Amino acid sequence: MKLESQVVPERQLDAAYQCTRIDHEIKLNINCKPSPARLTRIIITLSDNNVQIENIAKVINNVDIVRLNVSHGDENWHRKAVNNLLEASEQLSTQLETFNPPSVALDLRGPEIRAKIFKDTSNSTGNTKLVKGSDVSLLADSKTKPSGKSLSLWTSCPELPRASQVGHRIILDRGAVSLSVDQTGEDYIKCKVMNTGRLSGNKIIQAIDTSLELPGISEKDDADIDLALELECHFLIISHVRTSKTISAVKKRIEESSTTHQICTLAKISSSQGVDNFDDILRVADGVVIDREGLQVDIGSEKIFLAQKSMIAKCVRVGKPAILTHRVSTTDGRVKLDLDLLANAILEGVDGIFLATGSVVDMNELVKVIEDVDLVCREAESARWQRQIFHELSYKITIPTDSTHGVVIAAVELSMKLNTSGIIVTTTTGRAAILLSIYRPRCPVVAVTRHRIVSQCLKIYFAIHSIHYTCEANSNWSDDIEARVKCGMNYLRQSSFVKVGDPVVVVGGWRTHDQGFTNSIRVVYVSLPSITSIGDDFEEAW
Repeated sequence: MKLESQVVPERQLDAAYQCTRIDHEIKLNINCKPSPARLTRIIITLSDNNVQIENIAKVINNVDIVRLNVSHGDENWHRKAVNNLLEASEQLSTQLETFNPPSVALDLRGPEIRAKIFKDTSNSTGNTKLVKGSDVSLLADSKTKPSGKSLSLWTSCPELPRASQVGHRIILDRGAVSLSVDQTGEDYIKCKVMNTGRLSGNKIIQAIDTSLELPGISEKDDADIDLALELECHFLIISHVRTSKTISAVKKRIEESSTTHQICTLAKISSSQGVDNFDDILRVADGVVIDREGLQVDIGSEKIFLAQKSMIAKCVRVGKPAILTHRVSTTDGRVKLDLDLLANAILEGVDGIFLATGSVVDMNELVKVIEDVDLVCREAESARWQRQIFHELSYKITIPTDSTHGVVIAAVELSMKLNTSGIIVTTTTGRAAILLSIYRPRCPVVAVTRHRIVSQCLKIYFAIHSIHYTCEANSNWSDDIEARVKCGMNYLRQSSFVKVGDPVVVVGGWRTHDQGFTNSIRVVYVSLPSITSIGDDFEEAW
């Protein structure tokens, strides 16, 4: 038998509540077991490699959101992808006890600039090698015929030649090729290739030193917004956001549509201009996707960590989800992941990890990637300095605050004091669950709601495991609440997030007259599934 001093507490409990950062870090123990429940969200990308029903079914069991990229594939492809996702989810729902269908995100092109290789250029076959020191021309008018022996590319931005100056840098395909501007004209730019690299058509252009006023949304974006609403996607990711005007334009476009479908808008930040205008963008967006790879090309590898820390902190402060992109690279058929980078992002407070998995061909490799990310998420979540996180977040609110906010703060603190294995919240709008997420609890928040769209939109928030409760409503309101709480407890038990005797905090409403709102907290204890008893404190032990 081990002595008490020899027992290693789970979930880095010795370190979580130390008074100083150095004591917290000293107490971190590599022998600690992480929490069984992952709190950080995982997003993957569907592509031609994994869009088949059987492949989708292999990978979505441990995924929260599936992303579709409209830059690849036509409308019919995306309709088929969503239908296949729904069918795969239906199959898993009948096979698995606790399967939770992922939400769907559609990634708009946004105000992007792309380069295309002229098909009639003698040097071009659609996949061209650009050699350092050679000349290349960027033409802003697709009708202009290339001349001379130098390779010519067409750019989708007519304003680029007028905004560029000699010496400005232009990056193609996220750093594959760098150009330096030698000469500009009304509708062309002559450049020198700064590094050797290969370029295929329809790749991203990043004008590093040029400030551009690009249109908010294009006709293609308009059509893609209609597609997202038609497919009832839950999130709309707007790429290449530089100013808040783009997000405002997208929201206005959604409001003007005839649909009543609710969709959340996420701003993807991939340029220094987006970082400079981040506060304004965050004010109007529902959340932020930090395009780490795109930013690294624009602001430099030595600055990326500063931008990342600042943007994540601002999102945490205002309670909006921050998602970090991470490219899953393949070398010689093997998948590579920077797990240390992901762990540090989780320690900084990110809500989710966006895995660019479109290039992964082997589905077994993709399943292994998701498992590895799941494990590092749980390890990093346990290693957070909980004392500092809760102290800083709870003391920033305005006093007096509203009752729901006060109840939520008390519930998170109670869950910390009791070291609970879960928090169950019954919610209609999702607000109480989101507030619980904001204060970064150490355990999963099981949000039980009758509204499917609320359940799906909650999947982007840290710690929230949302459940769409579909049972018929009980005419007795209190009994109906108890039934939903039992549903949440069954989810915790079936997911192996709790064991017999574990405390669980329950947050919800208690009806006064004709209205119910989040105004109560109680503690219940996990019992065997077949046993229902009353504890000494008169709280039911589920």
